[in-house]
Amino acid sequence: MKYQHVDPEEAVRIHTDVQTKKSMAIHWGTFALANEHYLEPPVKLNEALERFGLNAEDFFVLKHGESRYLNTDDENF
Repeated sequence: MKYQHVDPEEAVRIHTDVQTKKSMAIHWGTFALANEHYLEPPVKLNEALERFGLNAEDFFVLKHGESRYLNTDDENF
């Protein structure tokens, strides 16, 4: 999957490099195609966010079935 996807730490690096205000982790745990346990990516993402000194709300993870309203008029979007 490496050539089609990034791991959580790479995702945080991209978030930082492109200087985005918000990022959302998507389609983790949907298919058992990777070597890690299907619930591991959000844990690894939070660890990477801590290492980079970032807030978990700036790079959030939706739970399975969860939806979130993103207000594009919000200056924090």
